[in-house]
Amino acid sequence: MSRKPTYYITTPIYYPSDKLHIGHTYCTVATDAMARYKRLQGYDVMFLTGTDEHGQKIEEKAKAAGITPKQFVDNIVAGSGGILDLWKLMNISYDRFIRTTDDYHVSAIQKIFKTLYDKGEIYKSVYRGKYCTP
Repeated sequence: MSRKPTYYITTPIYYPSDKLHIGHTYCTVATDAMARYKRLQGYDVMFLTGTDEHGQKIEEKAKAAGITPKQFVDNIVAGSGGILDLWKLMNISYDRFIRTTDDYHVSAIQKIFKTLYDKGEIYKSVYRGKYCTP
């Protein structure tokens, strides 16, 4: 018995500081089309998409709305008319939707950072550089 070849594909993890725009949809539809094509070719496809729910813009918008950053992104991602509703409406065939606020994700990232820190690969220091938030 032969095993199906695997094919991994992902969209960028979107930054939900506001509702999605046509560029998000374009990227997701293109990725979905490729995932479906590879499934038709007999591949075992893993199609990932999701959201990066941390950042300054999200924090600022949540504060202005008088809610937590998690509440803010929950509304955009899982609220009525949010990202998950849009992908369902468009019949996007993703296998896993990743949210960087999910407990399993937070735990995994903490483990990775601790391992890198313990090995001396990352460390606290001072850095000066330009940073812009339009």
